[in-house]
Amino acid sequence: MSQEVTNAKKIHISETKTIAILLIIFYHCMLFYGSESAHWPLSTGISSPMLMPLISLLKVCLVPSLVLCSGFLFLLSTKNHPRTKFGMLKNRAKRLVLTYFIYGALWLVPLYTFFDIRTWCRPLHMDFISGFILMGIGVFTDHLWFLWPLFWVSLFFIIIRNLLDGKKLILVGALTILAAISFESILSGVSYYCIRESGPFFIIFYAGILLYYFNENIEKWDSKTYYMIALGLLGLLLLTDYFNLERNVIHYIKELFGALLFYFIFMGFSRTSFSDKLNQSRFYRFCESHSINIYLLGCPFMQIYFRMIYPIIGTNVLLTVLCLCILSYVSIFIVVWVQDKLKKGLINKIPISN
Repeated sequence: MSQEVTNAKKIHISETKTIAILLIIFYHCMLFYGSESAHWPLSTGISSPMLMPLISLLKVCLVPSLVLCSGFLFLLSTKNHPRTKFGMLKNRAKRLVLTYFIYGALWLVPLYTFFDIRTWCRPLHMDFISGFILMGIGVFTDHLWFLWPLFWVSLFFIIIRNLLDGKKLILVGALTILAAISFESILSGVSYYCIRESGPFFIIFYAGILLYYFNENIEKWDSKTYYMIALGLLGLLLLTDYFNLERNVIHYIKELFGALLFYFIFMGFSRTSFSDKLNQSRFYRFCESHSINIYLLGCPFMQIYFRMIYPIIGTNVLLTVLCLCILSYVSIFIVVWVQDKLKKGLINKIPISN
């Protein structure tokens, strides 16, 4: 496989990840007017009929599409950069577990404690010590929760890496379903490190692996086929919402369909001239190269801004969401830009010996 072909295959993956992360900020800004949820307690308590369909759709598309891309890139990485299992585990732990503790200790706990923000597993008036303890045991995770299920899934596929040769995909699929069932039922009572939230990630991650294996054939389809598949998936998702199907198996299917919906949309989009222009823009390249930082820094801003502007314009749903989006995006981009400058400055000051 040539490097040129490898890069071409990653364009739609990169666009899916970048756009999904940017939309996650928009999605979170709308949640203040979504249905009441223990996972998002700081809200108006009023469901907006205008926003609920979009909230419901993005919920099953955004994070699942990131997991799907992670499965694709996991196998792509093992093919291009072979490592021992220990080396793969070390890399994943550094990128996911260490990142969780760094951002949890330096960003999540300080901001939520200083501004006394109520969120999932963080009641009001919690002190710094309690916040650090609950963050350390993986209970108070807020938006950083995503890192833990991705780590558990990565660990599972690292362990069975020798089976991922394309000839044992059925066996791997059976093991994946077994792992998902175990996390969904047997480990459902474990509240630490997002273990009970990890079940769907196994199935979606495996779907990303399958897409990698069949990518050569999928690449031969035309854009019309991609968009027709995406339209069909969208129709199925709308039907499940219409009939209010929310059982566990249906939930798994919805998230899988949501991930595939985004994947095929960007399979088609990556072949357009607009995609070429987008990838050449400085702003998009900045977002693409800093997408994980944009995600990690996101949630506290919108929570803080909502408490500030809700008493003033909170009755105007669209205006409030628009203001939240503008303030949140601008703040996140500024902090990410400053963080990047500081990081480059520190690296330049460190002497490198030959």
